[in-house]
Amino acid sequence: MSNVKKYTDKLDKLNCQDMYEGDFFLTWEKSREELEAVFTVADALRHLRENNISTKIFDSGLGISLFRDNS
Repeated sequence: MSNVKKYTDKLDKLNCQDMYEGDFFLTWEKSREELEAVFTVADALRHLRENNISTKIFDSGLGISLFRDNS
């Protein structure tokens, strides 16, 4: 798990807070740090997959959906 800590520590040092709930369509408008954060997350997810670490929050198979129209 210490390797995952390495990725989260790297993300903490990057200035990528403005990416939350933002559009990622225009990548040329992103800063170098924001792009580095995307690749860091990709590396972290790859590390988890290669080490058979589940990223699921719920392993029961039960799915819950919240729709905007409350249907």
